[in-house]
Amino acid sequence: MSAIGGVWYPDGRPGAKADCQRISRALALYGPDREGQWDGGQIALAHRLMAFLPEDRFDRQPLTGRGGRLHLVADCRIDNREELGRALGIEPAHQAVMCDAAFILAALERWGEGAVDRLCGDFAFAAWDMDARTLMLARDPVGNRPLHYHVGRGWFAFASMPKGLLALPDVPTGPDADRLLTWQMLLPLDGSHSFYKGVQRLDLGQVATVHADGRIQLRRYWNPMAVPQRRDIRGNADAEGMRDALDVAVKAQLRSTGGTALMLSGGLDSCALASSAAPLLAEQGKRLSAYTNVPIAGADATYAAHLLTDEGPLAAQMAALHPNIDHHLVRAADADLLALIERMVFLADQPVMNPLSTAWVHEIYSRAAAAGAPVVLTGVSGNMALSYTGEHGLIRHAERMRLWSLWRDAGVLVARGVYPDRSVALRRTIRALLPTDLMARWHRRGGNRITPLAAISAQWDNPDAQAMFARNSGALGPFARVRRWQHWHDILMQSRDPGPLNAAANAGYRVDRRDPTSDRRLLAYCLALPEDRYLRNGRTKDVFRRAFADRIPTEILHSPLRGTQTADWKHILLKAQPAIQAELAHQARVSACGELIDVDGLSSLADTLQDAAPDDWNSVQRHYLKLVRGLSTGMFTRRAAGGN
Repeated sequence: MSAIGGVWYPDGRPGAKADCQRISRALALYGPDREGQWDGGQIALAHRLMAFLPEDRFDRQPLTGRGGRLHLVADCRIDNREELGRALGIEPAHQAVMCDAAFILAALERWGEGAVDRLCGDFAFAAWDMDARTLMLARDPVGNRPLHYHVGRGWFAFASMPKGLLALPDVPTGPDADRLLTWQMLLPLDGSHSFYKGVQRLDLGQVATVHADGRIQLRRYWNPMAVPQRRDIRGNADAEGMRDALDVAVKAQLRSTGGTALMLSGGLDSCALASSAAPLLAEQGKRLSAYTNVPIAGADATYAAHLLTDEGPLAAQMAALHPNIDHHLVRAADADLLALIERMVFLADQPVMNPLSTAWVHEIYSRAAAAGAPVVLTGVSGNMALSYTGEHGLIRHAERMRLWSLWRDAGVLVARGVYPDRSVALRRTIRALLPTDLMARWHRRGGNRITPLAAISAQWDNPDAQAMFARNSGALGPFARVRRWQHWHDILMQSRDPGPLNAAANAGYRVDRRDPTSDRRLLAYCLALPEDRYLRNGRTKDVFRRAFADRIPTEILHSPLRGTQTADWKHILLKAQPAIQAELAHQARVSACGELIDVDGLSSLADTLQDAAPDDWNSVQRHYLKLVRGLSTGMFTRRAAGGN
């Protein structure tokens, strides 16, 4: 990853170069290998390089094209270089000495804004058109690279991370209350809000064109809802196509200056990655380091019968299939939890959704970097498409009055842990077939449907939180406003923004977290398959199971259990209890924390950690989810409220 930034004063006032330098210095930890700047008088651009790709040695950003008219800075890894090269008529010998940003520049010169429709990979870039006096910003469809901006009075600035913008004295700081409320209640994180009230973010799959008069035109160029479904696939061709699409994605993301690591659980997505990456690396005579988080001995978190608390044995089965996989077990019980969360909040410029995971993620990143494996593969986006359950097939059954299939598959989804019981599955199915206004009314009516949020949100007693919940009720739940299952995938994609956390991995550990399951081509292929290819003949994830039947052990492929991380959460929290209590006492003295979270309630939970029961779901909600998520929110709020 690299970092980019820039400042534009359309009225020609001085200071763009100096302010751009301030941004660049603030972003130095995200790009320590090379610094480059371009001064255009009223506008200045900056680039900070962190080299992970072989072609990065040719990177000399900012780049200039169209005879000096176009200037570009980009944070990118382009995965379809050869395809772009052929389309652009670039000879292979010349492609070999081009950095990835040069492909973006060439694409912009040929296709203009339409270039974003042809790019595959992770990217965020800014392009200044001197003749048109417009600045174009763009992010990749899944948001694997971050990009933020600030609109001032008569001026505009952008930076990869908020701290770059907060280096400018005219950018107001402080936590954005609405974004924190949205985040706490697990509502979709769409829109331009960041976690800082003075900083906006470019949304996933979006292009922004900034004009000299202050207008900003936004366009979402890639939308999962717009992917047309295919009906021409016969037999097992759907499974073969899925397997091939994953192999293409993985092969493209193995490009690196060092070794490769993998976060390997006992789940389907990471095992699919292992089944693809290991043979590809073996062809190059390379090894794959696989890391699996396991709890301390005796940890008991059997609060749900369908959850697997120790994924080590299944992961070991997967690793044993490939002689070039080195399998390592990782335990996070001895980590300095509060220090790690504080560090991650600083690096990511936002609170951490799963704070306890920070401990074992830290261990994996540290060990991978020490072993010379800067690329860390993960399958975070897999459940959006690759290993999608097919749960929205229930809607099709209901629409076509296939009552036996509806009853059967609802039971299958209950057994898989997707729903607690058939009544919930059937109720949500029926609700999805109602007009949108009736769905919203139904959702708001029942107090029992907001109890889970009240249990896990440290902000639920805040009237603003309850009002926001009511306004967004139509967007909640996997069946709200759904007519095709892509709608839910659209909501899922908007519920996460991996860019800042990827940047934190780069800056904190010098590792490049890559997710082949978020590859645009793979997502498009999976989203084009009809939902009955996923929930079929009483089996969830049917197309996935057929695609990888000869690659993944049967015990994993057909396991009725779903893996869960950090089963030893009580042990970890008890070890960190004094630090947690001290942190909450600190937060109690910060007025912004008191306005946004229930510090007293969190302190009570911290004081009663000894009474937490890992086998009681209510205790899990209070002492685990609510406490640590609220703690993370408070740590960010305390930092953000500290001033610019």
